[in-house]
Amino acid sequence: MPAGETTGVPERLILDCDPGHDDMAAILLALRHPRLRPEAVTTVAGNAPLEKTTRNALRILRAVGSDVPVHAGAARPLVRDPVDALSFHGESGLDTVGEGLPSTETGPDPEGAAETLLRRASGAPGELTLVVTGPMTNVALALRLRPGLAQQLKRIVFMGGSAGPGNVTAAAEFNIWADAEAARIVLESGVPLVMMGLHLTHQVRLTRRHVERVRRGRSPIAGALADLLSFYLQTTARHFGEEEIGAPLHDPCAVAFVAAPELFELEPMEVRVETRGEQTYGMTVCDGRRMPADRESRRPNVQVAMRVDAEAVLEMVVRALGG
Repeated sequence: MPAGETTGVPERLILDCDPGHDDMAAILLALRHPRLRPEAVTTVAGNAPLEKTTRNALRILRAVGSDVPVHAGAARPLVRDPVDALSFHGESGLDTVGEGLPSTETGPDPEGAAETLLRRASGAPGELTLVVTGPMTNVALALRLRPGLAQQLKRIVFMGGSAGPGNVTAAAEFNIWADAEAARIVLESGVPLVMMGLHLTHQVRLTRRHVERVRRGRSPIAGALADLLSFYLQTTARHFGEEEIGAPLHDPCAVAFVAAPELFELEPMEVRVETRGEQTYGMTVCDGRRMPADRESRRPNVQVAMRVDAEAVLEMVVRALGG
């Protein structure tokens, strides 16, 4: 039996995201994994402006016949000017080398992202895992409206930050940098947190071989998904010159952890978000010091994933996308 595919009660999820190619893979993994039950998708401005991330989420879900509701959230960060990653994900936020996913006339649910987070968490206290794969603006807004949300969520598993170098700057990873003030609110809220940082996600590399396996899959949209992944590979190679070793699959790591936590090794750390540094804005300062005196002064607030069975995660993603 493949990793993570045991029987039992599925984990109830809300996906807070900014699709984005790796968000696309994360959404489909959540939809198609038997251990997971996504109940809503909330969107935020990040990889692309909100209108585009919301449209992309709807296209992804409807392409596989899912009726999971989509709730649009924050169109801009709490404090800083809006940023995006269109130079990486393309003008649509989900560009492709082929025809792409079908368009849809379906619009988002009228209930906003923060409101749906609050409603669903209060209706199932301690049962919902929130998987965050974009900037944390929606979650911070919900916590501002009701700080008690931190006690109602089972946990937040997020893709963001790094225990090493950044990507958008030398110090910062994009999701945290895009709204560091929001990330700081979330990390200081007291909610149980699991972090998938760049130091972890760069261990999980999508290659041309994986893309071709998706293309040969049984899903009617396997070819379209392979074309999207091919664009992602090409963009990674253009930006980083790393096509030979593959493109990091950042966001699916967060979903894969919920499905198969046994594939990951975690370390408790005190993690703080830098919001004032001229050179370090958006940095996640991960205190993993091990000396006894340091341990006494630390207040670990995040379980930081440090190592992963990368091949098992890649197998999960390929199976989910290929159908």
